[in-house]
Amino acid sequence: MSAFASKGFNANAYLALRPTYNKSLLNWLLYYHRGQCTTALDVACGPGTFTTDLAQKFDRVVGIDPSSSMVESATEDAHARNIKNVEYMLGSGEKIPVESNYADMFTVMQGAHWFRISEFYNEAIRVLRPGGTLAMIGYGYPEITNLPASANGRDFARNLATDKSLLETYWDRGYTLIDDKYAPLLDALCKDGRFSDITYVEYPRSINDTAAAAVFPEPWIDSKTMSLDDFRSYLKTWSAYKAWKDVFPVEVDIIDSYFNEYQRTHSLQGNVLVTVEWPHFAIIARKALPGK
Repeated sequence: MSAFASKGFNANAYLALRPTYNKSLLNWLLYYHRGQCTTALDVACGPGTFTTDLAQKFDRVVGIDPSSSMVESATEDAHARNIKNVEYMLGSGEKIPVESNYADMFTVMQGAHWFRISEFYNEAIRVLRPGGTLAMIGYGYPEITNLPASANGRDFARNLATDKSLLETYWDRGYTLIDDKYAPLLDALCKDGRFSDITYVEYPRSINDTAAAAVFPEPWIDSKTMSLDDFRSYLKTWSAYKAWKDVFPVEVDIIDSYFNEYQRTHSLQGNVLVTVEWPHFAIIARKALPGK
């Protein structure tokens, strides 16, 4: 997550290109929650993609992020959309700047893998009200689904991300949890003892051996149709690319080289439209009630 907080990170480009969550996610969380909807926290909120969704159902929502660029972008977006019940603050998953027993719901969207998990769970217990909901949602490498099988579109982004000669060494260590679909976070939560009603869910298929896993009946992240050039721009919002760029600012761009070779090999133009999907997964739990 340090790349997002560093100088030169473009939060507005991040907001424009990143995947978005649909109403099915919020509806599912509220069905699980079944509690008060007074206050929600969205930690590692980024540019407020899901924070403003929570504002539709909660009286007050606070977005927390360590990046001043993200907080500024999120605040500008909320003001532009006249959303008045959202506030953004600087903070982290291990140090959340609110009082104890503050929130009815606590969400982390594509961010829990950056945290020191034992400290984060301690903070979640501190800031949640008894019976409050903790939701950690993540998504994997994007897959291009509409190209011929010979183009290997489903593995295109994964290969870029996991090849040691490309971006693999530039991810923060926590990103391995994405490959594990948050299974280690689930294991730590189950052993914690301060949470109840722990649920693990995923879409579109079973990608863990977790006995508790259930498959979403419908996606929480919509697929997107974009040009191959726009997909290239999206991958340049990855933190690993930002970290690579910081090390090699004047080198031939690593993503451009990767894309150019792929397009040449498969005779693809930059304006070809591709359909992109993000496999996703979630851990949902409650702060246990006293005596439970």
